[in-house]
Amino acid sequence: MSSKRRKAKKRVKILIWSIVVSLLLIGAYFLYSYGIDYYRKYYACAGVKIDYYRYPVTGIDVSSHQGNIDWKEVYDSKVYFAFIKATEGENFVDKRFEKNWNEAKKNNIIVGAYHFFRFNKEGKEQAYNFINNVKLTSEDLPPVLDVELYGGNKYSEETKNKVLSEIFNCLRTLERYYERRPIIYTNVETYQNFIKGNFDDYDLWLCKLCTEPTTVKWQFWQYNHKGDVPGIRSEVDLNIFNGNYSDFINYLYRDNNGKEDIDS
Repeated sequence: MSSKRRKAKKRVKILIWSIVVSLLLIGAYFLYSYGIDYYRKYYACAGVKIDYYRYPVTGIDVSSHQGNIDWKEVYDSKVYFAFIKATEGENFVDKRFEKNWNEAKKNNIIVGAYHFFRFNKEGKEQAYNFINNVKLTSEDLPPVLDVELYGGNKYSEETKNKVLSEIFNCLRTLERYYERRPIIYTNVETYQNFIKGNFDDYDLWLCKLCTEPTTVKWQFWQYNHKGDVPGIRSEVDLNIFNGNYSDFINYLYRDNNGKEDIDS
């Protein structure tokens, strides 16, 4: 090979690598910009000041990420309810679910279990994963379906209707089995994209960190991701119920959360 051809080939390689690096840098810039904008929109705030006279029923939600929990200390700190991660997708079970569930109940904390919904999995199979691992009584909160654009969940305009269909299948399967209408957990972004106008009949557990939700009807509100609760070594999500103590008891024991509509 001649010297000129070698040099020309080298210049082509350099050009290709320059283009690749440039595209990667541009992509990284846009991802960074999106991340910063998202952070500023939902997280960059001083926190919400809760009116505990208006919202006295406080709770937390946990998963294996919180590690070993001293549930007696949690109860002593005036935590009244806890949502505990049970399952995810079609076969994942949180490794600390059973222990958290039993210990929380043993210490007189009202519990609810939640399932993290995977956009690329069948809704009924996800519901069966939850059903096979969660036994609910009348003294427990309704099952919760966690639907959010997080943890790898993605969609396009072509796949959105499919995702909505699988969410519906999961909700209805849970509803028919437990004879209680599930609660939907979601954040503001996912609510606007998937829940609003599609699943308005379900009680809403809404994550909104910077200001109190005033334009959406919610039953539970997750207002802090960095809570400090005795008995839990790591940061933990904080929640409140929309009502007073009597409202909470009535909500817990009401007629199986819409049982009469299950087979309609």
